Amino acid sequence: MDKAMIADIRHFNRRYTNMIGVLNGHVLDSGYSFTEARVIIEIGMNEPCIANMLVDSLNIDRSYMSRIIRRLVKLGLLYKQSSTDDQRVSLLRLTDEGKAVYKELDDRSNELIIRLFRDLPSDELEEMHAAMQKIQQKLDQLERRDDDTI
Repeated sequence: MDKAMIADIRHFNRRYTNMIGVLNGHVLDSGYSFTEARVIIEIGMNEPCIANMLVDSLNIDRSYMSRIIRRLVKLGLLYKQSSTDDQRVSLLRLTDEGKAVYKELDDRSNELIIRLFRDLPSDELEEMHAAMQKIQQKLDQLERRDDDTI
């Protein structure tokens, strides 16, 4: 891989993260950090879940995840429930307020994507969608390769 290719990939990453507001202090004008919002969304999509699943799926340090969960519990957005299968495991669930925040984040995320791409003609939108799917497929292959080498 040459320096120009590396620079192009890094430029793409910076450009896209700026476009979707990843570096803003509060993502989607929500009052939550990007990581907090991602945790809320992951729990909303996979409820109930356990902290270890979130650590693995979001690739976050365990102690950082623990701090985020504590904060979201303190804010009244989620609660822990003991697993009936294993009392050492806490299941994470969204409270009613947490479900409302999840829905708001989900709706705002959809609106952001619609705003970003609304002016593209349908053929260009389909081309961009196909390119994103191809990138996702390649990233999945790289991830599986890395998992196989451990």
